[in-house]
Amino acid sequence: MEHTENGVPVFDHGDAFRIELEVSDESGVSRVEARFRNEEPESAKSVYRAVDLDGATDAVAVLEFYVDESLPPGNYACEYIALTDKLGNQSMFAAPGIEFRVEGSAADRQGPELRKWSFA
Repeated sequence: MEHTENGVPVFDHGDAFRIELEVSDESGVSRVEARFRNEEPESAKSVYRAVDLDGATDAVAVLEFYVDESLPPGNYACEYIALTDKLGNQSMFAAPGIEFRVEGSAADRQGPELRKWSFA
């Protein structure tokens, strides 16, 4: 796996990767959720992943990613990790420092441009 000079892992079209999160709770962890935001100025893309766990008190949640057309190039930063226990209690971890980069050309993946809008 390639890394940027800042140590951020870099992935290309066709790559698959996993992020493993070690979690624990006395009553058991039932769900792990995460959202990653593409930090490129022209992108509003966010990627959401959720994993349902069997309620183990100690577990490893695996977030799986496949780099294809639905994951445009850019730097992705984790906005939050949300953990829910079997009792419904939730812990939220904002900006935990998980980052990755997707390489490739954005030119062939850009959608239409919004040029103007107005009230009528």
